[in-house]
Amino acid sequence: MHGHNWKLEVEVTANTLNQHGMAMDFKTIKIATRELAKKLDHRYLNEIPPFDEINPTAENIAQFFYQHLSDTLNTDTARVSGVTVWETDRACVKYSED
Repeated sequence: MHGHNWKLEVEVTANTLNQHGMAMDFKTIKIATRELAKKLDHRYLNEIPPFDEINPTAENIAQFFYQHLSDTLNTDTARVSGVTVWETDRACVKYSED
């Protein structure tokens, strides 16, 4: 068993901006992402659903974050459009459903 350090990049797409000229506040995205990451941090991923049934690859982790953050953050005017998981500064995978 070994650990990984990942960086997550969350992309949001909007069809209109709010009264403050924003699609979605970065703080809102950051809080939701950190809360979800806490469920995986310093844990044996193969014991945490859905990774107890699927391989915890970077691709599956990106999909996991995409789906959960979409459920949490999507609105009528803005939605999560992609999640990139960076394993190193030069190796990453992006998941989207566009």
